[in-house]
Amino acid sequence: MKTLHLFRFVLFVTFSAGLLGGCQDDPGPGAFATVETSSMSDVTPISATGGGTVADAGGSPVSSRGVVWSTQHNPTADLLTKTDDGTGEGGFVSLLTDLVPGTTYYVRAYATNGTGIAYGEEVTFLANEPFTTLDNALMAKMNELSIPAVSLAIVRNERLVYAQSYGYADKEANQVAANADRYRIASLSKPITAIAILKLSETGTLSLDDAVVGANGILGNDFGAPPVGSDKDKITVRHLLNHTSGWINLPDDPMFRAVNLTQAQLISDLLANRPLAYAPGAHDEYLNFGYCVLGRIIEKVTGQSYEAYTKAMLAPMGITDMQIAGNTWEARLPGEVKYYQTEFSPYSMNVARMDAHGGWVASATDLARFMVRIDRGTHVPDIVSSSLQTMYFKDNSWVHSGSLPGTSSLLVRLDNTFSFVVLANTRTEDNYNRILQELYTIVREQILMRGAWPSYDLFEK
Repeated sequence: MKTLHLFRFVLFVTFSAGLLGGCQDDPGPGAFATVETSSMSDVTPISATGGGTVADAGGSPVSSRGVVWSTQHNPTADLLTKTDDGTGEGGFVSLLTDLVPGTTYYVRAYATNGTGIAYGEEVTFLANEPFTTLDNALMAKMNELSIPAVSLAIVRNERLVYAQSYGYADKEANQVAANADRYRIASLSKPITAIAILKLSETGTLSLDDAVVGANGILGNDFGAPPVGSDKDKITVRHLLNHTSGWINLPDDPMFRAVNLTQAQLISDLLANRPLAYAPGAHDEYLNFGYCVLGRIIEKVTGQSYEAYTKAMLAPMGITDMQIAGNTWEARLPGEVKYYQTEFSPYSMNVARMDAHGGWVASATDLARFMVRIDRGTHVPDIVSSSLQTMYFKDNSWVHSGSLPGTSSLLVRLDNTFSFVVLANTRTEDNYNRILQELYTIVREQILMRGAWPSYDLFEK
């Protein structure tokens, strides 16, 4: 996992299984009609075009047909929000009007015959400003790079102005991607851990210049005493945050070996057996292991598990669905996408052990909620104050990325106005950064090219 430092859809449509033969009245003899729901088009904040096809009239003539929509799943034809688009078999076009901007709607085509009312599959869309160029560009790139699913969230002036998902969260199950889908976010876990540490620093629970291990360290000798003369007792919290502890990923990245070892066993092993390559503070080298240790510091000073403390920190932001990942397909979380990688199984890693450096599962929208609380903007209060003048958080623009087999993730502060999140359920194996760089470039360019922006805030929906 590497941080990409500063280098500086279309249509929200998902499908779920609809009730094909949902009769509203006592059925008469015969068969229900067969009806299909069309995808939505020409979506605006207040209107959209839909429709459907009556493929088979069933046991008697179709006396009415159209679409019905609601803000709840599986709308039925007894609602007032429906169209009446003629009779008989064949295709029809429906106009949905009087929509509320920024609202998600669920739509089903219906057809009535003598047996009752039949429904097509459910289609979901967001009454939103069209982002057709962006949508088309992302979908073309997904096709080029064989990306099954992407979720996107764009923030402008700390308002969520676009949230969209593309492709399939699970291809084999024909599960279309949705904005509520959760992804392993890999190294996007690090900004979350960093903010937790900075918050503890601001409250005086710890100091960034506290030693980490040894007689005077926060962790003391909990994982064994550092060897005399090793300089490991000079490593501070700040060194771990800034990747300047002096450890490097040679002969390997410890977080990706010996998957059966616990975090405590890994820490004990490095303290005892891996010498520092540099004096603490003298050299910057990206180190997942350092953030693993930061997770244990959080546990030591708070008396809570890393996950429990961090979830309590996130909850006031409206973030309640972020969790530490499971390792296997069987241990996946509700609403979690399926990960795809041909070169290495995404389900053979100890992701849970990566907690503080790469173990979180989150949706794009929840990461956008996190971003507006750390972006130094003026509309939404930040979770920490002076600490945001440290590390990359102080920069006008920054990019943090995450990459694991089956996962690519981006958290971007584009400038003082815009930020965005992109999550995907695969990565380009030959060049981990390719998928990240190309998705970043598309979204950045489309944001900078766009003129008018929606005024609503999807965080409030």
